[in-house]
Amino acid sequence: MKIGLEQGTTLSDASRESIQVLQEVLSEHNHGLVHDYLRAAQLARETAKHLGLSAEEVLCIELAARLHDIGKIAIPDAILDKPGPLTKKEWAVMRTHTEAGARIIGAAPALEGVAVVVRSHHERYDGKGYPDGLRGDRIPFGACILAVCDAFVAMMRQRPYIDAITVAEAIAELKRCSGTQFHPRAVEAFQEVFHELFE
Repeated sequence: MKIGLEQGTTLSDASRESIQVLQEVLSEHNHGLVHDYLRAAQLARETAKHLGLSAEEVLCIELAARLHDIGKIAIPDAILDKPGPLTKKEWAVMRTHTEAGARIIGAAPALEGVAVVVRSHHERYDGKGYPDGLRGDRIPFGACILAVCDAFVAMMRQRPYIDAITVAEAIAELKRCSGTQFHPRAVEAFQEVFHELFE
């Protein structure tokens, strides 16, 4: 499925302001993670460009990376801030953040493509993801790129209940999960881009 803004679309002032408002909401709700969102957006943008996607698709994927966790404002703090593993019931609530995020972003018609990517960024290549259980190339490819970049940034983050890992370990984990959790082409492109940017 091809996902992006309409061909030739540039963001209007109103769309830019909408994005800024959503980013401010994210910053207030998860102020410690804003840097992570920007890092994921940079990696997603460069990966999409490396794959030769259109300018509209690149922009759509970058915006989705910047806003992908906006739906977490609908998740209770007791779940978001829990210092240990979530229960099955808590995970069921947490998984609703992709749908909530898509509804919030989709309220702006110009960002409909961004909303589609946000909704699908926790789908898995093997069909075991959420919220729709999409498999393989049925997953919007922008969401596949975002999933890889978001996972990498998350693995680099130190959390209260798990130690951060090294860059080499994170890339090895992405490769290990290529073809199951992650789209193989997205993993390969991400690895190439990462080496170009940082090595």
